[in-house]
Amino acid sequence: MFQKSITAVLPLILLSGANIAAADSLDRSVGEETRRWLELQSSGAAASKIPQTVSGPVADAIYRRYVESFTHPIPESYKNDQNGYGGGSGSGGGGGSMN
Repeated sequence: MFQKSITAVLPLILLSGANIAAADSLDRSVGEETRRWLELQSSGAAASKIPQTVSGPVADAIYRRYVESFTHPIPESYKNDQNGYGGGSGSGGGGGSMN
């Protein structure tokens, strides 16, 4: 009986070890890619030569909305009209008035 149990469990143990090794390798490669992107961003090597500007009234509206965002508590979770839960990704939604 014990030998049958070991024979059944052994492939699972070996598979889980292979999965852990693959995950470690993936984590390292993702980390390296992230470091390369951060270096590119901080170096400015790929920066646009055209300055990105915002007009005064638009900048004022953006800042006003930013300041007003601190008047609302951060909810524990977000509701989504489609499935009831927000996933933390997508277009955001925003809402609210800028009057």
